[in-house]
Amino acid sequence: MAEMNTLVVGNDLGYGDLKISIDNEITTQPTVISPIEQDFENPIDHTDQDAVKNTIDNLLNLMNIEIDGKHYLVGNAAQNSTIERITTDTNSRIGKAHMPAAKIVPLSTIAAKVVQNAYENGEDIFSPLKASVVMTTNLPIDEIENEPSVRDFYKGMFLNNNHIVVFRNFDYKISVTINFKAVDVFKEGEVAAVVAINNATNDLKKYITDYTHKKYPTIEVSRLLGNNKTILVIDIGFKTTELALIVNGEADAFNSSSIKYGYGHVLSSAWKYLPKASSGGYTVKDVVAFKKLLNSKPFTKMEKENRDFALKSEQSATPKLIRKIVSGLNGILGAADNLDAVYVVGGGSIPLMERTDLEQQIKATLENHRSSATTIWLGEKYAAYANLIGLKAIATSRNESINNK
Repeated sequence: MAEMNTLVVGNDLGYGDLKISIDNEITTQPTVISPIEQDFENPIDHTDQDAVKNTIDNLLNLMNIEIDGKHYLVGNAAQNSTIERITTDTNSRIGKAHMPAAKIVPLSTIAAKVVQNAYENGEDIFSPLKASVVMTTNLPIDEIENEPSVRDFYKGMFLNNNHIVVFRNFDYKISVTINFKAVDVFKEGEVAAVVAINNATNDLKKYITDYTHKKYPTIEVSRLLGNNKTILVIDIGFKTTELALIVNGEADAFNSSSIKYGYGHVLSSAWKYLPKASSGGYTVKDVVAFKKLLNSKPFTKMEKENRDFALKSEQSATPKLIRKIVSGLNGILGAADNLDAVYVVGGGSIPLMERTDLEQQIKATLENHRSSATTIWLGEKYAAYANLIGLKAIATSRNESINNK
């Protein structure tokens, strides 16, 4: 069995997408799985070197795996398939830690990187591979606050056993054994606030500085950056929106909270409304297909019309989420004194900040409370990855401390 170095992993599992850093390389996968109950084996000849290379190079989009005796397409492979896709049920009361995808999608992605690394290093990928992992991850604030034991449950899911992921893309199966040396679980939003923002990297500091100079030319950036600031991070995810309050650089567990509503609810509601928005019964297969339609780049008149219908549907569904965010912000502002800044992050912030009046409503709410806090959106480059930036930094530090023992 080929030995590999310890992989340092930051695992920001979203209800919509997994954002994961493996040895500083960031990968995104949709949090989607497709169980395969009726095998349709059409494996690739493992002696065809060109086919093997092409498949391994693209393995993160072709994850056809077996884990715990069950067969799945995972991530992009599931999203692009025509078989049943299991995505996040926004109406389910099951927390993130208990979703099947919470284990399957990260493990498959880590295993795929192990295979790719082994192939690049000239190893025989059809001999058993193995890797050790040091990982940081996070869960919604309320999921941890309401059920403190969930932290140990989620850690134990990875730590308590070795995990074998089998890739079934070839006529010879590829087996990867993953052993977790350490797993730490943090609160979503707080990781972004305390680590990623209050201790921002040079690149992120530059973005915040440039953003502030452009939008608020009279404000001193020193008011917004540093590890002793009082800030609120609004982290808009797929199923939850986290309101993480940091007071003088420390997390305020009493006033931070989760809203059990996110951009995934917007997508679900908008998808159901699409036949009415189109005035002709036009619809698509599911929420995954609807999201792809929203993000598509139309080339024909009909494609543009279809996307316009989707945008109209989305616009009908966003006000409810914005009202919930404003209500949560009102609650925070009633408890927090001298707020320096409100940072808007999360994958759900991108469509809301680009296509709705969320920013104006946040600013109006701050004014109503006589707050001079500055509203900063981390933009497309950083918004979806704020938590991951923090997790990645903590995982690197954790691995160094283990190595120094």
